Amino acid sequence: MSAPARFDSHSVYTPDFPHGPVRPFRAWKAFWGLVGDRDDTRFVFDFFQAVNGKTAGPYFRRYLASEFGQKTLADPEYIDTLLLDRRRLEAAGPDSVAAAYLHYLDSEGLHPLGVHDAAVASAPELYARMDRDYPEYSVMRRSTSILHDLYHVLTGYGRDPLGEAVLLVFSGVQSGNRGATWLGHLAGLRIRSEMRSWPVGKMMRNTTRMAREADDLGLTDPASYLHLPLDEARARFNLKPDPVYRHLRDTYTGPEPVSGAS
Repeated sequence: MSAPARFDSHSVYTPDFPHGPVRPFRAWKAFWGLVGDRDDTRFVFDFFQAVNGKTAGPYFRRYLASEFGQKTLADPEYIDTLLLDRRRLEAAGPDSVAAAYLHYLDSEGLHPLGVHDAAVASAPELYARMDRDYPEYSVMRRSTSILHDLYHVLTGYGRDPLGEAVLLVFSGVQSGNRGATWLGHLAGLRIRSEMRSWPVGKMMRNTTRMAREADDLGLTDPASYLHLPLDEARARFNLKPDPVYRHLRDTYTGPEPVSGAS
């Protein structure tokens, strides 16, 4: 992927992003498609397009104008270089964000670029079209996808269906992305219908509050915190992992819900 033209926040040029009218039926169809196959990211993109309208615009422009956004526009593989350098990550020390991130990847059998690569593999034509028609937006989407696993570590949410749902809400609230927020809530409602004793609503409220009170992770260069102790990084960004979610994950031993969205 070649680097798009550098964005200048003082320029009259305004990069475009995919948007259109809200289409509830298309969103509903995409949601149930995702329930049937939570790994098919085509349904995620369809859902976002169906409900986002122009809500992605303000955050997209903040991203482009940020120092971190400028870095990724100048080098769309900046994140790859950072997160694929295992030797550098290991050198950060055993209590660091980097160490917790590597442990998360290794314990889950994940690759640093796995989320993005899986998305592209599931819908290569769609992503090729986005690269061609919305290159700056595509850079932001790529960065967000690759950093998804790191946000799991920082927020304390696991990769289970509930953890994915509340992290979607967290990310949606931080970015103003209606699609992520609604998809997370719908997934949470679906999980709640299966696991009636789980306080899903309380966890959704907790993640919403944390997202509003925390610094914006999506506009922050990971190079500025990967070397920090995990607790120090969380304190710096005002991230307070949800004790309700943590207690549930530490004590629950039954079958996982089959629903959820990732």
